[in-house]
Amino acid sequence: MKIIIIALTLTFFADFAFCQSDPPHQLANKIAQKMKDSLSLSGAQKELIKNINLDLSEQKKQARGHSKDLNIARKDMQRIENKRDSMYKTVLTKGQYILYYNKKANLVTNNK
Repeated sequence: MKIIIIALTLTFFADFAFCQSDPPHQLANKIAQKMKDSLSLSGAQKELIKNINLDLSEQKKQARGHSKDLNIARKDMQRIENKRDSMYKTVLTKGQYILYYNKKANLVTNNK
């Protein structure tokens, strides 16, 4: 039994260390935690949001490698980014999504 607990503990810390040294994981965790705090997400919703952000990050990484033309890369990146809201909508409740969308709109308009 002690061996199982030690193995689980080591696995947890190895995963934690990997996430801490991996910027996409750090960013995905940070975004998911902020959304959890501001939208009252459940633990399952937080994990799904984190996974969406990791997936989008991976898609963007691949898009950057597909073309040396900066304009093509930018268009690909924007196409990928435009998926975010519809992906979030599948995870969030209607009320959470409205709150998310309003917060996002306020950030965009206040930064201009």
